[in-house]
Amino acid sequence: MREDPRDPKDHCEVVEARHVEDSIGYVCERTAQQECDDCGAAICDLHAELCDLCRKVFCGSCLFQHMKEPHAKPAVPIFDERIQKRSA
Repeated sequence: MREDPRDPKDHCEVVEARHVEDSIGYVCERTAQQECDDCGAAICDLHAELCDLCRKVFCGSCLFQHMKEPHAKPAVPIFDERIQKRSA
């Protein structure tokens, strides 16, 4: 029994388009190495995007939406009261 070459378990599920009006697009032919943490799509290393803050892997469109979440903004530093500031 031969496996389907378009099997999402083995191949990247990202569809590439040359232009926003491109209605067909091209399926990425690369082997999927990871899975999007949000939508669960199989993605290759070329299309895998890493969130630098939470260290999760996303496809490009999910990372764009993910970066709108509150954790994507810089954290406010917590000051330790035990550290004394020196006067000038």
